[in-house]
Amino acid sequence: MRQIAAAAVALAAALSAQAARADRAPVAVLWLGDAATLGEGAAATDGVNGALGRSPSARPIDSADDRRVLVEGGPATQAAQLQARAEQEFVQLKLADAARDYESAEQLLLSEVPFVVTQRRLAAVERNLLVCYDQLGRADDAARAAERLTWTAGSHDDAQALLARHRHDRAWRPSYAPVRIVSEPPGVAVYRDLEPAGATPVEIAGGDDWVDVIDLELPGYRRVHLALGRGQPEVRVVLQREERLSAMVDEARALAPDAPPGLIAAIGARVGASRVLVLIPDGEQKLAARWLDVRKQRWADATLRADSAGPQAMDKLAAYAAPEAPRPAAPPAAVIVAKPAEQPPAKSKWGAWGKWYTWVAAGAVLALVGGLLIAEHVGSDSLSVEVVHKPVVPAAASP
Repeated sequence: MRQIAAAAVALAAALSAQAARADRAPVAVLWLGDAATLGEGAAATDGVNGALGRSPSARPIDSADDRRVLVEGGPATQAAQLQARAEQEFVQLKLADAARDYESAEQLLLSEVPFVVTQRRLAAVERNLLVCYDQLGRADDAARAAERLTWTAGSHDDAQALLARHRHDRAWRPSYAPVRIVSEPPGVAVYRDLEPAGATPVEIAGGDDWVDVIDLELPGYRRVHLALGRGQPEVRVVLQREERLSAMVDEARALAPDAPPGLIAAIGARVGASRVLVLIPDGEQKLAARWLDVRKQRWADATLRADSAGPQAMDKLAAYAAPEAPRPAAPPAAVIVAKPAEQPPAKSKWGAWGKWYTWVAAGAVLALVGGLLIAEHVGSDSLSVEVVHKPVVPAAASP
């Protein structure tokens, strides 16, 4: 019995806590510093989420994975991190380690990130890969890196000697049979070796699948990256909607500090938040913070500048992003009602016989008297019943 009572108390406490949590507004904390600041961002967002957990009117979003992605971002941020690490290894002449990280960044840039990001970052990756492969004696990889470097913008004067040494001259090769590119939905931009080639459906020159590629991109859909061969006359591609939270965070990070409110609101809606608190580094150990109402897609009127660490700073940021706690309602004013003066009871014309209990008592007395009379005549021991039979006399006949 005691165990049942304890379980009932625990269940009631849990339900009460859950109800109280549901009444608090979920706030998502979004870090929009660049890839080099992710350590600072992780510490700051953890601190703010902890402070939100103590707020009477707000709470952090439920999913730990979503909280992590709002800091770490997606493939564009990962590629930037890998590239930064590879550059450090390159300067330290750790060429094998640098080549490994550059290759990982290259794969993300060629297949996972928006095409504009690829165009902006790929040249630096391929140039250093070419140097690494040349020093490591990897001739085939150096030839591929040299070819891809020529796809990017710029004259590449600093790499001309390596390009001349490793790039395969394909000017005298016969042209490949054309390949028709068809997509669902149609009207998708097509790129051949990072050069615009029209919109689907479109026919382009075939290629060498060892190095040539095609890319298809349409806003709102995931980019498609494929090797371009010459063995099939048609390539059909079905694009998928871009619904990854990580890609949305990358897009907002690329547009910071001017990310549009519609994009921030979409991120908030995706993680189930009613407000999004955006944090951006703002000088030495300082943060700029501004929250957005997800439903209204509207920024707060004022931006808050706070320290990037410390319990007081975290509490300050949480209080800034939290809705105002509802104030308890004032008790209703007391109403004094005058008590009516007591009136003397009206006398009945029947006197005491006008009361119901008088009749009940009288009935009981009568019942008692009747019972005594019956007992006196009948007796308590026996009761005799005398039956007399009289003969029937026939009636006289009529004259």
